[in-house]
Amino acid sequence: MPIIPPALNGAVAVATNVLKHVPFGPRLVTSAFVSLLANATPPRPRPFTLASDYTSWISLTDRSFSGRHLPVAPEGQQLPTEAQVLELFRRPPGKETPSEDTSVLFLLFAQWFTDSFLRTDHTDWRKNTSTQEIDFCQIYGLSEPKTRLLRSMEGGRLKSQQIDGQEYPPFLFERTPGGRHAIKPEFKGLHDEDWLLDVLLAGVADQQKDLFFAVGLEHGNSTAGSTALDVLFLREHNRIAGLLAKEYELGREHPGWDRRMTVTDLDERLFQTTRLIMIVLLLKLVVEEYIRHIAPHDPPLTVVPGIAANKRWNRSSWIAVEFNLLYRWHMLVPDQVTTDEGPVSSKTFLRDNNKIVLDRGLEWLMGQCSRSRAARIGLFNTPDFLIERRTPDHPAVEERSIALMRSARLQSYNAYRQRFGMPPKRDFADLTSDVEIQRRLAELYGDIDHLEWYVGIFAEDYPEDQMMGDLLTAMVGYDAFTQALTNPVLAPQVFNETTFTQAGLEIIRKTRSLQQILARNAADPSAAYCRFTYGPER
Repeated sequence: MPIIPPALNGAVAVATNVLKHVPFGPRLVTSAFVSLLANATPPRPRPFTLASDYTSWISLTDRSFSGRHLPVAPEGQQLPTEAQVLELFRRPPGKETPSEDTSVLFLLFAQWFTDSFLRTDHTDWRKNTSTQEIDFCQIYGLSEPKTRLLRSMEGGRLKSQQIDGQEYPPFLFERTPGGRHAIKPEFKGLHDEDWLLDVLLAGVADQQKDLFFAVGLEHGNSTAGSTALDVLFLREHNRIAGLLAKEYELGREHPGWDRRMTVTDLDERLFQTTRLIMIVLLLKLVVEEYIRHIAPHDPPLTVVPGIAANKRWNRSSWIAVEFNLLYRWHMLVPDQVTTDEGPVSSKTFLRDNNKIVLDRGLEWLMGQCSRSRAARIGLFNTPDFLIERRTPDHPAVEERSIALMRSARLQSYNAYRQRFGMPPKRDFADLTSDVEIQRRLAELYGDIDHLEWYVGIFAEDYPEDQMMGDLLTAMVGYDAFTQALTNPVLAPQVFNETTFTQAGLEIIRKTRSLQQILARNAADPSAAYCRFTYGPER
């Protein structure tokens, strides 16, 4: 069955709109969506991972190996070459298909968010370097030793610097006497220095390296959006830490806090409490704005602490290779970003990262991206610069995605539809009404049952009020809800004043949007504007 059967589409839209204005309506909608999607497939633990083709103790316990929803595909099927599959994604010149209502800010948030937990190990494609949690490692790093490198160790704050009166992370690199860049001594061990400089930043101008910020992840400076969001949330962390410190100094009651703490102990308590508050804020943004935009009819979703308690899907997070791949939404990138100074090439705009943030400020960048339309998810809509290699030995992101899909030997598109309780498609005309896509897929695969999953999820037709096809929506929803809502900070015995303080709970309660967080950390709060939905300003 589709996520929402076409015959019920209108009724669901009306009901969803009504429930936005009814007390407890968002809780009812959230419960319904979670029940539908979190139970779409059997819960974890999965019997298979990329550790081996069969179930073993390693496959059941070693989370450094990416999970998988289905066992490996049967051998012997003739498939098109990876180069032929790659051409199914390439956007013809001047033929961008725009999204219905998705902003460029949404795609930037999606990349920044997923970079934190969809982390293929660059030394072994079967493995990941993920913490498996939504834990704000973008600003806190992937381990406790790395976190301590990023902390100021004063007042619960993260290290930062002031530039033109605005707060930013410190710069990561310094110049050696020979003119080469090297990680500053205070940040040694934060990232793999050789890989960062020789692979990730190969060919990057020295001026860009000079402006490279020290943040939790090596990809944290990869686009203007990633940089802007890291800067914004560093400011929010330090703002909240300062507020909690002031409350403590004024003698306000923080349950369980020793009034005679040393400076060191107070710094630790402030940092750890602020981090937990920040994680809840991120979960709220993800569920109440981000997943809400993805879901059909913009339902009023809300984070309900304890919603996972006693549910069959309440299991430890474990990222699957399919989740890693289905999030490769490269086709959302438009050819150009619209700004108030005219259109700018996406390649230039998105990669001119730290300089544009420093020169123009967070509110300008996020406002321009909110007012610019993203492209549409689907085949033949990925821009060339995400397909063409920068150098002969450096595959672009779409090519790497197809290679990972093939290496993992994933089963067919129809096999995954059945896994998620949906009837298999009968033929290519049942998959898509686009005659040209039907022809190309038939030419390459011959039979709908041979269609590869990674191609099928992007070929699937979907109505204007959805952002993607039914199978992709179901798989995103399943993993998103079962990874986000099982976060330990939402457990009933954890989500309380003792954990967050009264002031922290008030911050959590009052924070409903990314725009609020931007406004309270912007040089000009009145200029703060950010939305995942493209359209008339509200």
